[in-house]
Amino acid sequence: MAFCKFSTENRKAGEVTIDSVFFAEYMPYAPEGCTKVYLYGLSKCYNPDEVSNTIEDFAKTLNLSEEDIKSAFLYWQEENLVTILNLNPIEVRYLPVRAKKYDSKIFKKEKYAEFNRAIQEILDGRMITPHEYKEYYLTMESLHIDDSAMLMVAKYCVNQKGNNVGYSYILTVAKNWAYDGVHTVQDVEKKLEEMENLTSKVKDILISLKSKKSPSFEDRELYQKWTKQFGYDDRALISIAKKVKRGGIDKMASLIENYATLKLFSVTEIEEYEKNKDELYDTAKVVCKALGLYYDNLDPVINTYILKWKQMGYTPDAIQFVADICFKKYIRTFEAMDEIVSKYFANGLVSLDAIHEYVSSSLSIDKKIKSMLEKLNLNRQVTSWDRDFYHTWTYIWGFDDEMIDYALSLGVDKSQPMTYVNKILSNWKEKNIKTLDDAKQVKLNTLKNEEKVEKKPEFTTHSFSSEELNALFDNLDEVKLI
Repeated sequence: MAFCKFSTENRKAGEVTIDSVFFAEYMPYAPEGCTKVYLYGLSKCYNPDEVSNTIEDFAKTLNLSEEDIKSAFLYWQEENLVTILNLNPIEVRYLPVRAKKYDSKIFKKEKYAEFNRAIQEILDGRMITPHEYKEYYLTMESLHIDDSAMLMVAKYCVNQKGNNVGYSYILTVAKNWAYDGVHTVQDVEKKLEEMENLTSKVKDILISLKSKKSPSFEDRELYQKWTKQFGYDDRALISIAKKVKRGGIDKMASLIENYATLKLFSVTEIEEYEKNKDELYDTAKVVCKALGLYYDNLDPVINTYILKWKQMGYTPDAIQFVADICFKKYIRTFEAMDEIVSKYFANGLVSLDAIHEYVSSSLSIDKKIKSMLEKLNLNRQVTSWDRDFYHTWTYIWGFDDEMIDYALSLGVDKSQPMTYVNKILSNWKEKNIKTLDDAKQVKLNTLKNEEKVEKKPEFTTHSFSSEELNALFDNLDEVKLI
C-alpha cells in the first residue's frame, strides 16, 4: 500500500500545485527537516503506486531516520495539512492547503499583557503586529513554552540579529529548542550555556575558514549536526575547514555531507580520499571504457562504486581486471559488475593474483566440463548449472575423473544426459560406492535383474492318450455354460 497519497477531499479539490499559502503561513515556521519531508511526500502523491513511495525510501533519500519522518508528519498533522491513518505501517493522506484561521482561537488579553509589554521592549526596533503576537501565543501554547522562556529566546535572537529581527526567526529558534526539550527558563539557561560552550569551537572553525564573522545560531546548529548526527570530531572539522578555499561555512557543509555519504569520518580517511582522488577518477574512466559506458560526471560512479570497491581492498589493477571479465561475459552496467565484485569479495578474492588464479582455475574447470558435454554428444556452451553439477560430483561427493567418465558413458543418448548422470552418481553416493570396479559390478547386477524381469515364461506341451481324450469328451456334457 502506498505510503503517501492525496485524501479524497484533496483529489476532489483538483489541486495539482502547492498553494502559496503554504509558503507564507506554514513553511517559515516549520521545524528543520519538516518542509522537505512534506514537499517530498507531496511529489509522491502524484505517483502513489511508485515502488519508492515508502518510508524507507524517504529516510534514505532525505538522509533522515524513519522516526524523523514520522515526527515530521505528526507535526504537519497538527497543522491540519495531512492526516495519519496508521503509524505502523505508516500511511499518510495529504489534505488541501488552507489559510490559517488565526481568529479561531481567542486569547485573553490580560493573560499575555505582561508578555506583550516585555517582548515589545526587547524588539524596540519595530512595532509588533497583532498577527505576530498571536503567532507567539500559538507557539507557546502548542509547544508548552513558558512566557518567560519565550522572552529569553527573543532576547537571544536580538543579540544574534539585532532588535529588528523578524518574528519568523524567533519562532524557528523557539520551535527547534522546544523539540529538543527546552520549555522553561531553566531549560533556556542550560541551552544558552551549551550554545556558549559551542561558540569557542565554532570560532575555531570560522578561523580555519579564514572568516572574521561571529558564530551565528545557524553556525552552531550546523556544528551540532556535524558532531552529534554525523559523528565528526573537532580535529576532523578543522581539517575539512582548512581545505575550503572559498564558499565559507556553506561550502564546508556541502563537503561534510559528501564525506558523510562516503562514510569518511576521520582525518586519515578524508586525506587518503583527497590524495587518491585522481586515481579514483582514472579508475572510473578505465572501467567505463571497459564496459562501454560514458558519463559526463564521474562523481556518482566514484562515490557509489569505485570508492566502495577500493574500501573493500581492491586495487585499480584488480578493478580493471574484473571490468575486463565483465565485458567478456557481456556485462555492461556498474550494478551488474558490483554483483560480481561482491561475489569475489564474499569468497575472499580481493587481490589481482587471487582473482587471476580463480579465473584461470574456472577456465580450466570449464574446459573439463566442455569435454564432459562432448562425451554426452551435447554441443553447447558450459552453463552455471553444469558447473554446479561438477562442483557437487567432485568437491562434495568426492568422485574422481575415472568414476565420472564411466557415469558419462552410461548417460550417452539419454533424453536428459546430465540429469541422468547426476542420478547415477547420486545412487553410487547413497550406496557408498567409491571404486570403478564396484560401480561396474552394480551395473552388471542391474542388467541381470532387468533380464530376469524381462524374461518370458516358457510353455510346455502335453500328449494325451486315446483313453484320456475319450474321458475328456465324455465329461463335456457336464460342463455348464454361463
